[in-house]
Amino acid sequence: MTKQKILVLTEQFTNECPLFDPLRDAGYDVVVNETGRLPDEPTLKEMLSSGVVATIAGGEPYTPDVIASAKDLKMIARWGVGYDKVNVPAATEHGIPLAMAFGQNHESVAEYAHAMALSLACGIGRRDAMVHGGTWMFDGFHPGLWERTAGLIGLGRIGGAMARRLNGQSMRVLVYDPYVTEEQAEAAGVEKCDLDTLLAESDLISVHAPSTPETRHTLNAETFAKMKDGVIVINTSRGPLIDEAALVDAIKSGKVYGAGLDVFETEPLPADSPLRSCDNVILSPHVSGMDKMAEKRVTLRCVYNILAWLNGDPKELLPYVVNPETLKI
Repeated sequence: MTKQKILVLTEQFTNECPLFDPLRDAGYDVVVNETGRLPDEPTLKEMLSSGVVATIAGGEPYTPDVIASAKDLKMIARWGVGYDKVNVPAATEHGIPLAMAFGQNHESVAEYAHAMALSLACGIGRRDAMVHGGTWMFDGFHPGLWERTAGLIGLGRIGGAMARRLNGQSMRVLVYDPYVTEEQAEAAGVEKCDLDTLLAESDLISVHAPSTPETRHTLNAETFAKMKDGVIVINTSRGPLIDEAALVDAIKSGKVYGAGLDVFETEPLPADSPLRSCDNVILSPHVSGMDKMAEKRVTLRCVYNILAWLNGDPKELLPYVVNPETLKI
């Protein structure tokens, strides 16, 4: 009898990874994407055409057409917390739960965002290059961050973890998040405010919001113009939240002192992107949530979500499923 197949489609694993052994022990044939790249839509459609009951998904496109053609697919377990590449209504229509790894790598992402901010504020990158290049000199005072003002766009798990780090270095932390109450803001040690106030008063702005039609280009030419001169901008959430052309203009004008970007409007970042030639910009290939702790925690959450749906108790999935109506419990 042919084993039911589970595909691991993220880019960072091999078939030898022992984290998938619980799936193998349960009798499934686990096939890991070892190409180092995500499948495009036609490739994904072909891969899911027969015998695949679940995927551990990366950022590949689960379009309505892909989902409709995946006749045996029973679950999409997303490696991470963003699901903008999955058409949730289509998955729901076909009774396919979209299970996330909520609560497993938010500290990793926040740590990465904080590291980017500190590196830019302390001039670490340029000074490292200077000394490696044979120069030893005082090159001016760096901006620093302690006792300055930070602005967070979004106060979910990642934004909250970032706020704790910023509070720890004596920063005033402003938050713009329409879904956060005054009580929640107070508990997090932050000040809730409107977007214009955050833009006008922040020395550091870090984006921690989902990608939706409403949040697209939250940072654009108009909002950059409202910022302080010399602001630092960090984005480890989703690329479409920032208008990259407007960001490049803001960097070149000096409005933005530096930017740390782990996500982009188009990924991989095109070779001709003007961001590649901007000074004082840290570019990173969408890896902020991928430290060693997250490797284990996120992967096992995906594995346990699949096993709970295919072999266990669907009620265990309630904290993780985006479309709980598919669970029918």
